[in-house]
This record gives sequence, C-alpha cells and structure tokens, in this order.
Amino acid sequence: MKSTFIFIRKLALYVPGVLWLIAGWSCRKETHEPVESGGAKPGTVQNVKVTSLPGGAKLTYSLPSSDGILYVLAEFDRSTTDHQQVKASYYNNSLQVQGFADTLPHRVTLYVVTRSEVKSDSVVVIVNPLMPPFRKVFRTLSVSADFGGINIHYSNPDTAHIVVVTCSNDSTGVYGVVDNHYNNVLVDSFSVRGFDTTRRKFGVFIKDQYGNHSDTLTGYYTPFFEMALDKGLFSELDLPGDINYDWGRPIPDLWDNSLDDDKIWHSQPVDQNGWPVWITFDMGVTAKLSRCALWQRQGDDWIYQQNNPTVFEIWGSTDPNPDGSWDASWQLLVHHEVVKPSGLPQGSVSTADQNAALAGEQMTVPLDAPPVRYIRIKTLSTWTMAAVNIAEVSFWGKY
Repeated sequence: MKSTFIFIRKLALYVPGVLWLIAGWSCRKETHEPVESGGAKPGTVQNVKVTSLPGGAKLTYSLPSSDGILYVLAEFDRSTTDHQQVKASYYNNSLQVQGFADTLPHRVTLYVVTRSEVKSDSVVVIVNPLMPPFRKVFRTLSVSADFGGINIHYSNPDTAHIVVVTCSNDSTGVYGVVDNHYNNVLVDSFSVRGFDTTRRKFGVFIKDQYGNHSDTLTGYYTPFFEMALDKGLFSELDLPGDINYDWGRPIPDLWDNSLDDDKIWHSQPVDQNGWPVWITFDMGVTAKLSRCALWQRQGDDWIYQQNNPTVFEIWGSTDPNPDGSWDASWQLLVHHEVVKPSGLPQGSVSTADQNAALAGEQMTVPLDAPPVRYIRIKTLSTWTMAAVNIAEVSFWGKY
C-alpha cells in the first residue's frame, strides 16, 4: 500500500491533475441500477395451471420467448393487510403461493420481469387453497389432565411447521401464554407442567409460520400432584448381566445432585459386539412416574461426544427377576435419542449445545405406564461406542 502511494505521488509530478482524477473517482457516489436498462416489454406467462395445496397452491406455466427474462413475479393478498410477493427464476416453470388461512378463492397476479426490471402485462388466476395445516391440526387436538399440568396430543398430517400455544394463569394470576411448543412431526404428545393441583382454565390454539392462528380450545383441568423423588432413598442393585463401573466412578454418583466432572458414573470399556449395556438401581419406593431427566457428562470436551449416550432407554419394574434376565417383569418407560441442537460435528459446540446439555435430556413418561420401583438404564449407543458415562438422573411422580 505504501509503495503504491509513493508511485502515485511521483506520477503526479509528471502528469498534472492525476491526483484530482483519483480523488474524483474515489468520492464518486455509488448507485445500484439494473444490469441492463430499457428494453421491450416481455410477453406474459402462458398455459397457467393451478394445483391446490394445503393453505396454498402451485402454479405451473410456460414462459414467453422474450429476451432477457429474469424471473416470474406473483403478487397476492393473504388478507386485506397482508400483501405478499413470490419470485421464481426463469430456470423454473412453476412457483408456489402459501400461507392462506382459509379455503376461499384468492387472486394471484403473475408478471414476467426482465433483467432491466421491465414488467409484462399481468395475468390473473384464481386459486382455491385446501384446508390449511394449522386448521387440520386444531381439529385433532386432545387435552387431558397430567402431572403438574396438562397433556396435549395432536396429529399433523401435512407435517407442517406449527406452534402449539398454551394459555393459563401464571404465578401472578394473570391469564396469558404459558408455553410455545414448536414441531413438524406427524403425531405428537407433550405435557405443559409447573402447576399446582388447583383446578384452572387452560386454552390451546395452533399458529403457523405465516402468522395465522386457529380458534382456542378451552377447558378446566385439575393437574395431578407431582413431586421429585427423594434420591436419598436410591441404592444400587447389581444384577447378573449389568455392566460394572470403571475409573472410580460408581453408580451412586448418578444421584448425588452434582454435575461435577469427578462425580459421574462411568462404565467399563465396551467391546464393539457388547452393545447394548445396562445398569440397575432401586428408587426405594414404588412410584407412578411422570417424567425423568438424564444429564450427560458436562464440559466442552465431553458434551455431545466421547462416551456420552446417543440412544438409550429407561425401563421399570416392581419385582425384577434376580437372575437379571429381560423378562416380562420389565416395562419400557422411555426410548430417547439425544439430538445436538447445533448439528455441528463432534468437537465443536455452540452456546445452544451448552445450554441444552446443562438443562439435561428431559423425558415424559406415558400416563398409562405402570408404577415401578426398580430402574434400568439401557444404553444402545454412545458417540465413541467405547464406553458409557452419565452425570446425573432425576425422577418425578407420586408415591
């Protein structure tokens, strides 16, 4: 940079005005204009065909033979206050308009636009959307009382991105939104918790990604009593077939209320053909469980990698076979797969990953699950498939 400046100074001695030219060039105002300007108006789209979709429509068309076409523009109104535009490259012969909240006829205006931003004449088509996904989901909503709150079940046949919004009275008594549940799965069941056993009003409605929302399903429910089980009653139950611990980190470290790195359970090494592996312990009381949580080994060098579980199951029993066999005395309570929020490769973690690991793997036990006293944690896989380590477990329910 310095040598360039010296060259320009020397050049100015021999070519008068060169510095003024350079200064004028560097201070010139930058403007953004179409790559090409002017040009003839392009022809319109032809042979437009409309295929109705849930909450929208697909428009298929033929492009004119005009030169310089850049894209096709669709303009439409979702409502009287929501004007939308969709653009499709000239490489395509179709586009989709989405986000309608009803099945009424809607006008869509199509234009062909050139590289110099010259629009064609308009072509108007009428679309008749099918029932929007959020309304379909609302029709399937089912709400029932649950431990510490309510359970919500629904179907989402279009696997659309929706939000299930729950309303009730907060800790100050004000009625409003208490939970937002985001998902796009075919069938879902989840619980909204944190309430005492007072009968109260709950409302549930569905929102979509376009800002549309359904009516509200309301009802009065009395949440079931729920408490955290006393870990002071927990004890190890070493049955035949259970994997032993290693590195001086025994099973009781699972319920010491500590996430410290030196207070975890760590298994012996596991042969590649030795999976799955499991451990067993006694909760000290028979309880109908409502939910449970498991924390992986903490720290950026461990979370979502190393010997932390990736897929595991929690089983329960009231009278396990002393020979350690997997017979009918054991009932599956939870099957869980660990999902890394960021999706980053092993060894790289984001703030979202750190927060999720600290919050633990939170799992709901089905309402129809039987009461249990003995717990088995069965690990099907870990990140390394070399061993297993778990930092802490917790259980909630009622005796």
